[in-house]
Amino acid sequence: MAIVLPGKLETLRVAIKIDSALNCSPEDYAKYTETLDESLLGLSPGDEPTWFIMRKVLPFALSKKVANEQAGMKDGEVQINISFISEEVRCALVDIINPASVPIDQHILHTKEKDGGTSFALMEQLVSADVVNDLYRAREAITKKKTEGMKKK
Repeated sequence: MAIVLPGKLETLRVAIKIDSALNCSPEDYAKYTETLDESLLGLSPGDEPTWFIMRKVLPFALSKKVANEQAGMKDGEVQINISFISEEVRCALVDIINPASVPIDQHILHTKEKDGGTSFALMEQLVSADVVNDLYRAREAITKKKTEGMKKK
């Protein structure tokens, strides 16, 4: 038996539930975040959402940052931190594709920090818009399925 590893340049694209181009039920959106089946989004012909492009595999230096955010010590005990979700999205997000119908001055611009992760300013905007968890869930579901499918039969 062998394993097949995902390429480090593989990406996935995610639409977020607050996008006005989406015309789907909360249940269909939940299914979408598990499968990334775009037919569940209920897009009208010619309507395009904003796409968030995310890495499937984090570069090692960035994955160490995520791991460091996941757990810490407090009063001699290991403490799990959920703040790693934002850090994982910050490290995984590599681009944002804005629809052609959106004026350029209203585009969401993807900017980076020196470490290669998404800028803290953009992350603050994404956190305040309450979309980080959607991005995390979609990436987590797809990468988990990819990991389960790595075993070659």
